[in-house]
Amino acid sequence: MSTYNGERYLKEQIDSIINQSYTDWHLYIRDDGSHDKTPTILSMYEDKDPRITFVNKNHIKNVGVTKSFLELLNNIEESLYMFSDQDDVWKRDKILLSVNAITPYAQNEQPACVFSELQVVDRQLHPLRLMNGKNYWFDFEHFLFGNCVTGCTMMINQQLKSQLKLNLTNVNKLYLHDWWIALIASTLGKLIYIHKPTILYRQHGDNVEGSKKNNLFTLLKRLFHLQHEEDLILKTFIMLQEFQRLFNDHVKGIDQQYLTGYVSLLKNIPFSERLRLIIKLHPKRLHLKGRFLFGFVILFRYKALRYANN
Repeated sequence: MSTYNGERYLKEQIDSIINQSYTDWHLYIRDDGSHDKTPTILSMYEDKDPRITFVNKNHIKNVGVTKSFLELLNNIEESLYMFSDQDDVWKRDKILLSVNAITPYAQNEQPACVFSELQVVDRQLHPLRLMNGKNYWFDFEHFLFGNCVTGCTMMINQQLKSQLKLNLTNVNKLYLHDWWIALIASTLGKLIYIHKPTILYRQHGDNVEGSKKNNLFTLLKRLFHLQHEEDLILKTFIMLQEFQRLFNDHVKGIDQQYLTGYVSLLKNIPFSERLRLIIKLHPKRLHLKGRFLFGFVILFRYKALRYANN
């Protein structure tokens, strides 16, 4: 778990882990520079449950959420790993369901990542909607353009962790830790989906990465705030460039064409080549609205992307 100014909901999240039906777990927590009572709460839980370790109690430092999670992952050795946010509630059988789903792959020494549906809830945990529905995928090409593996639902095995090249990765080039791991799992391992929600995914307005509806209003809002869209696309391409540097030898065929083509957009590519790329290797977005917006930015806002990258 990585925490940051999470005092409001932190106790509920940790209690939901303590109350899991599967009890053979250890919770490692790194605080990312909180200014509220979060460190005090973490110390309290560490003192009362030997399965909880506040790993940086005496050297709290802000490094950002992605680097914080990957630092934890890199410095801990277990057989299975999960990631926890600070403001959700885990359903009682979350760990058990994940362990049961991933165990056959661990026994076969196959790198694997389990992820699940989420029940989106409001501040008071009242149900709002399911987050994924039918919008999940397992193939590399779709992961080039979007992520459906939400970190707080993930479990990965040691076999997958050993393939991540954590010590060689420039974490500053990664957009999100869960998306990065999903990219690697789709190339080097196995992705397994649990259709049942395993978590109450709280939406309260302060989430670093929250649940986003994809509708016409959202599209129009994004069209009038293209700087944000450009930033997201640029961060994605930079992450893909780092993936290409580390894992290019594992990507073959049409996947290689997609990776090479879209990473090339970080260079000075003329309009005709960008148009040809989008036509030949169309963006694998599930929704037409998303494909339109992505293509619009690549074709008509490319100078802004180029400027941001220089």
